[in-house]
This record gives sequence, structure tokens and C-alpha cells, in this order.
Amino acid sequence: MEVHHPHLHGEKKKIREYCLDFLMLFLAVTLGFFAEQIRENISENSQAKELAKSLYQETFSDSINMQKRLSIRQEKERQTNYFRKYVTDSDLVNLSGRFYPSFFWTCVVSSAIQFIPNDGILTQLRNSGSLRYFKNIDVQNAISRMNVATLNVRNRNNQEDAFVEDFARPFMQKYYDFDWEDDLTQHGKKSGLQGISESPTFHGAQMPFIRNVKEFDRSNAEALATHNLLLIRVTVLLDYNPYIEANHQLLEALRHAYDLN
Repeated sequence: MEVHHPHLHGEKKKIREYCLDFLMLFLAVTLGFFAEQIRENISENSQAKELAKSLYQETFSDSINMQKRLSIRQEKERQTNYFRKYVTDSDLVNLSGRFYPSFFWTCVVSSAIQFIPNDGILTQLRNSGSLRYFKNIDVQNAISRMNVATLNVRNRNNQEDAFVEDFARPFMQKYYDFDWEDDLTQHGKKSGLQGISESPTFHGAQMPFIRNVKEFDRSNAEALATHNLLLIRVTVLLDYNPYIEANHQLLEALRHAYDLN
């Protein structure tokens, strides 16, 4: 008796169906890829906007602080110029009422005139790699200029600090009447800058004097004041003004790219 095997019904898939399956899979993967890209772009743009706001606020705050420091620096320049002229040929015993305020500004006021960049956000962006979120070329260039300007300001401040430590402070320690400043600050109840700002021509209970006046070298004092004067002027010209320009350019770029006010 002949055995009949069951015939398997069902046709093989046609090549068209395979192509359709492949096309559907390809479209699904492609659409998923584009969807992920769009999601990442939206996320990065949102992060960039928030980072831009923080950077803008920090940069704008620094621009205000710079103007305050420049105002104090201008007063130091004026007072140092008076001190320089006074020690050239004026009476060193019967001192002018303006002498000690000018002595204070010339040799004591130092850190108060320095602009210290507050670049915490900028440093965080650089160290974390978040600067990649800023796609705008103008913003990227402005940030690069700001980094350079900030570094230059810090280096210049270090040079001013070195002058104070090497020249101004030793001169002050030898000739300065610290009792006058003690009266000015009300024995430490206020800062010297606050005291001199409130009383620009301050007179203490006792008449101030130049310590070791017999050893006071007019030409040395005049040279120190002149050096100090040139130092603070050059700082503004070579480092502070370029920083102000870089600050302005970064603010402009951020405003334009992210519609900030």
C-alpha cells in the first residue's frame, strides 16, 4: 500500500515582501534616529539657553563691578599724583591736611582698586565641556576673547600685588603714621576705605607725622609714587580696557543669540 506524505501548503515569501519588510524596518530605525536627534537638539538648546542666562548674568555683574573699581582707581590716581608732587618740595614737618589721605591712597589702598573677574560660570562651562552647547560662532569667539582677557587681568593684578609687597609696603612701614589710620578706622570698626570715603580729608585726634622723617628721601618717595601712578594707568590701558571690550562683545553675542535682556 502506498504511503502518501502530507503536502506542506504555503508559498515562500516573494522578494517584494522581503523588500517591504526591510523598508519598514529601515524607516522605523531612521525615524527613531531622527526623533532621538530632535530630542537631543531640543534638550541641548534648552540647556544652552539656561547656561547663556547664567553666563550673561555673571558677565553683566562683572561689567558693573569693573566700573566701580575704575572709579576707585581714578581717585587713587588723583591722590597719588598729589602725594608725588607734595613730597618733591613741600614741608615734611608741618604737613598739609591733604597729605595723609594722599599717603593712605598711595601706599595702603591696593586690593580695593583691583578688578577681580568673577568667572565661576565660565570656568565651570569650560571644565565640564558644556561649552559645546553654544553652537553660535559669535558666542564661541566672544567666550574665547573673554577667557584671554580674564587671564590677562589676573596676571596684571599679580604684578600690582608684587609692587605693593616689594616697594609700597616697606616704604609705608618705615614712614607711615599708623595711629592716624587707627583713628580713621575708629580702631578697626570700619575699613580704611570706608573711613576715607566718609571723611576724604580726615584729621585724627593727634596731628599725623612722617616717621623717621630725617631719613625720608624725597627723590625715592617721588619715584615710588610715579611708578605707582604709571602702573595703575597702564593696567587700565593694556588690560582693563581690553577686558571691558571683551565683556561688552560677549554680552552682545549672548543677547543676539539667545534673545536676552
